[in-house]
Amino acid sequence: MKRSLLLLAAVLALVWLPAGSAQAHGVSPTADLQIAQTFAGNELTVILRRTPEVPGPLHVEVIAHDPVNPLQLGLAVAGGSSPVRLDLVAAGPHRATLRVESPGQYELVLTAGDEQAVLPFRVLVDNLASWEVVTYGGFTLAGLLILGSLGTAVLGVRRPLVRVLAVPQAVGVVVVLVVASTTAVLSKDLPPAIPDGAPPTATSGTDPADGSAPNGRPYVNLGLATVPARPSAGKPFDLQLRLYDGNTGRAVDDVVAHHAALLHAVVTSQTGNDFRHAHPVRTSPGVYTLRMAAYEPGRYYLHAEFERTDSGAQLVSADFEVGGSPVARPVERQAGNVRIDVGAAIAGRPVTVEAEVTGANDLQPWLGMAGHLVLRDQSGTFFGHAHELTSMAAQAKTVRAAAPDETVATLGPALRFTYTFPRPGRYLAWLQYARNYRIHTVPFVITVAKGERP
Repeated sequence: MKRSLLLLAAVLALVWLPAGSAQAHGVSPTADLQIAQTFAGNELTVILRRTPEVPGPLHVEVIAHDPVNPLQLGLAVAGGSSPVRLDLVAAGPHRATLRVESPGQYELVLTAGDEQAVLPFRVLVDNLASWEVVTYGGFTLAGLLILGSLGTAVLGVRRPLVRVLAVPQAVGVVVVLVVASTTAVLSKDLPPAIPDGAPPTATSGTDPADGSAPNGRPYVNLGLATVPARPSAGKPFDLQLRLYDGNTGRAVDDVVAHHAALLHAVVTSQTGNDFRHAHPVRTSPGVYTLRMAAYEPGRYYLHAEFERTDSGAQLVSADFEVGGSPVARPVERQAGNVRIDVGAAIAGRPVTVEAEVTGANDLQPWLGMAGHLVLRDQSGTFFGHAHELTSMAAQAKTVRAAAPDETVATLGPALRFTYTFPRPGRYLAWLQYARNYRIHTVPFVITVAKGERP
């Protein structure tokens, strides 16, 4: 009798264990969503905190990076209530609370003066997968059968006919437990449940309406324009990036958060003296705008990284010209002395780049990583981007949790990167890391030797 009660308690404990949450690009009960934005003269990280239930509050955190261009930032859910105003006057987090009514697609609208950014996001609510229904339902049924077996055992002491039910009940308990336990063991290889609010899954065949194909959506073509058409050094101008479907030619508006941004843009002058790692804002479907200024005339290269739904990460590139005369650029203040050591760089072989920010064990993750290494060849035709190894490995292990944001300051002082250069030559490199809510950039050069042919 005592052993039966212990078994029943164990079964009920398994029944009450919480189910796992499915992951997707959106705000879920278990994960935050981070989106970096270069907006109104500021480098911002917009964090939409996890939403445990709907209808309910949507907690938004805007992290401003130093230096801050003071402004009043408006935040609103498109079609929702009146915007909330945040005064951005100092580096660090600024918090606001909005509201969402149901799972599904939303847009967060940022406004400052005549500038506007529109961030698409989804609110996700968990569902039970079919295997979870089998597992937890099986354990529940087994518990009920065990209760029935206990009742049969008690009544069967004086009623022999009742004991006849004991055998099928025992067999039923064994069968149900075997099925439920087997399903639980295999669960790691079974697909998770699709949460409420998630986008529809990709079609298996070609969809002429959106260009979908069996292996995902087509790659994207980039149209780049500058406003004005001929920008001058030292004067603000807009870069307008238009994304077109490679199959239909229509505007691409299914970009999702990729390494804490909708779109990563690296802009460099031909000399490499002018460098910008920024995050254009979505101003309309398929259109992203970056307001910037250049410090020297000449040719500039744009390399943009993003991820399209059902198509994976992509890299597009273009170039443009800047006129005028050179102007003085701001002096970059480093947060501590930075030592960089490049191993033997040979084409076709992995090379390790080690950096140390002396005495800094309070580095903050930027775009989810402790550091970034951006690479470009002299001609501007080759582009590379590597993430710091330790933080990248930690993020890969933490599948169910959101990437850390800049409110965490426990990283460093060592930063390590590994990269394989395809061919010999001289490469321009920029190391980036964040400390005290400021993004620091350290330029250097890597000379890659010619590898021996096998």
